[in-house]
Amino acid sequence: MSPGITNVYITTTPRFSCLVIESIKPLKFFIKKIAARKYEIILNKPLIMAPDTICVFDGLVNTVEVMEKGQRSVISVSLKYTCTLEVKLEGQVPARLIILFDRYFLQDLLKNKVIIIDPGHGGKDFGHRGYINLLEKNVVMDIAKFLKQELMNYGAYAIMTREKDLALNIKERVNTAVLLEAEMFISLHTNWDKDKEVNGAKGIYFGKQGKILCEAILMEIEKKLKLQSLGKKEAENLSQIPQSRYIKQIPYANIKVCTISNPVEEGWLRSPIFKHRLAVAIVNGIANYLSRNKNY
Repeated sequence: MSPGITNVYITTTPRFSCLVIESIKPLKFFIKKIAARKYEIILNKPLIMAPDTICVFDGLVNTVEVMEKGQRSVISVSLKYTCTLEVKLEGQVPARLIILFDRYFLQDLLKNKVIIIDPGHGGKDFGHRGYINLLEKNVVMDIAKFLKQELMNYGAYAIMTREKDLALNIKERVNTAVLLEAEMFISLHTNWDKDKEVNGAKGIYFGKQGKILCEAILMEIEKKLKLQSLGKKEAENLSQIPQSRYIKQIPYANIKVCTISNPVEEGWLRSPIFKHRLAVAIVNGIANYLSRNKNY
């Protein structure tokens, strides 16, 4: 088999987004910075794999485009933020060229932030039920655990309002944020509609900052999971509780991550991979919110 590119993929850790380029044997290459947030890796042999566009959206790498120009392979990487990079070479079969894009900005943004994660419903309050009997209270607990781990990976203090299957009222949930002087409150729910064809994610916010946060998270869910946004509206019940003054001072977003009454999206909600990807998208949205006044 002639030498060439056989595989291109991305792996993500809290420290790096790793672009891995595999080939039959080590190839000559050079890296060209096209713009502040775009790089091209140019290799001296053609593709063996098919050209491809990889939609990553891991919070740093947006897309990776794999193409062929003449007898060369070109890998174009589009980034969300500027960053430094490192290069590693592995010479075994397959040979690997690994480009490590530094994700330091996420730790810089999230370190020591106190973020409340509120899995909705619980106990005898099942929340919504899918057509195949998936319960909202269980789904959002799974997503909350993934979200907590993702945030902790970047140094945030992530606290869940409930770790077990128990019911809490809105005052008890918000009081957790008040007692811990939280800087952000993320409530997790699913959408439901009597029309099972309705699909997508929806948001509820409280206050101006909550609206910005809600928009940022919905945008990232749409990009990473291809779930359409069903819009957002302001919460009505929070203004009636004693802690409303405090909760309005921090960004509050209630994210209905997808529509459990849609049979397709209910099926997706049974997948741990899908629920983990939702958690990553929410972290990306939080990072977008926190970075709006910073230059990355």
